[in-house]
Amino acid sequence: MLLAVLARLPFLHTPLTADEGGYAEVARLWSHGAVLYQGAWVDRPQGLLIIFRAMLHVDGGSAEALRALAAVAGALVVAVTMVVTARLAGRIPATIAGLAMATVGAAPFIESFTLSGELLASFFAAASLLAFILYLERAAPGWLIAAGLLTGCAVLVKQSAFDAGAAAAVYLVWTRRRGGIAPAATLIAAAFVPVVIAAATAQSFHDWWYAMVTYRDQADSILTGSFHERLHQARQSLPAAERGLGVLLLLAVGGWRRWPLLGVLWLAFATLAVIGGGNFHNHYYQQMVPPLALLAGIGGAELWRRRNVAWAVVVAVALAATVFVTAPLWFDSPAAQARTIFPDDPHLQSDTAVVRYVRAHTRPGQRIFVMWAAADLYYLSGRDPSFRYMWFRNIQAIPGALGEARRMLAGPRPPALVVGINSPASMDPSGRTQRILDTRFRRVAMVAGVPIYAPR
Repeated sequence: MLLAVLARLPFLHTPLTADEGGYAEVARLWSHGAVLYQGAWVDRPQGLLIIFRAMLHVDGGSAEALRALAAVAGALVVAVTMVVTARLAGRIPATIAGLAMATVGAAPFIESFTLSGELLASFFAAASLLAFILYLERAAPGWLIAAGLLTGCAVLVKQSAFDAGAAAAVYLVWTRRRGGIAPAATLIAAAFVPVVIAAATAQSFHDWWYAMVTYRDQADSILTGSFHERLHQARQSLPAAERGLGVLLLLAVGGWRRWPLLGVLWLAFATLAVIGGGNFHNHYYQQMVPPLALLAGIGGAELWRRRNVAWAVVVAVALAATVFVTAPLWFDSPAAQARTIFPDDPHLQSDTAVVRYVRAHTRPGQRIFVMWAAADLYYLSGRDPSFRYMWFRNIQAIPGALGEARRMLAGPRPPALVVGINSPASMDPSGRTQRILDTRFRRVAMVAGVPIYAPR
């Protein structure tokens, strides 16, 4: 657990990502009275936002506090995964699994130091699998219900975090045939309890359903958009996945004959969840770390038992290569770390200067518009958004969102500042947004290469 924390400490001051800052901003708006999934819009469930809302009270919700929670969460996931591995395979595999997960499994290339939904949901998923194993050992229905409830909690942090619960349900049917149907149904029913409560307590079920389900079908799943584009995104993410999961995978393969069925199913469903997301963001791969670490622990123990020198050399070379590309980042500046880990997010280099300008040239209570992304700027500057959709993909995929943004810019109450992180044409090639900027706004500054506009 200490290693898991230490692996993340060098990145405590790395700039907040758009997701981290965006979730924190939604939580802040929610705490100030905005209606979730209406005025405070996000396509993530309440469980994740409750965690971010709680963090608003820790050191004022600072970036360092969010990163510290990520380190603690990483340590807890290591601990629970070790207990799961010990129950399934013994103490030596559990020790190897914990060591591997807390070091190479905490690679920055899969954004393991960020407070992501995947990392937070992994704790509940691993805990649900532990409860299921206790049910198998003791035949106590209470543990089966606990496994289901924890699966539901995992899904309320990240919709795709059904992996452990699905693995348990399939395991029951696979091993017990007809006798496994009833307990599997009990587990699934228990998993739906937290989800049903979340849906029932939402201000509007229609808005909740759209954000949780319909939006995913429209925009972010493997079944939407161009298959060629999805394949391109998968190829782009492979280098990060190799650096984050490569050593774990090689260790796991070394003992594939001894893989327990439950561990295989867990990894299979975690992999399916990553692929199903469609976008192949690097942080998606964090969901695969716990089940892969379990199998890596078993593989490492098998290599030790058989004294398989050749395969051990392969693993050692991969480990050395991983350390070689990771270690320099420990000593880099936060800006240099962001350049390496987030090459597709150049705004992270300018966020500090932009936030400083926004704070100096607006008053608390005034609203701004970040065009078209970088949701973290709202949170870091302490200025509310003038438009409810804060992510590029939201505006791109939600029907009518772009028109709503144009009406906001051209309306009687324009934002106090427009921060041009992206060009108007990157979202609106028709030129209509650019014409609104030209007629209704004037450029008042260029901050670290980012144009800032104010109403005329």
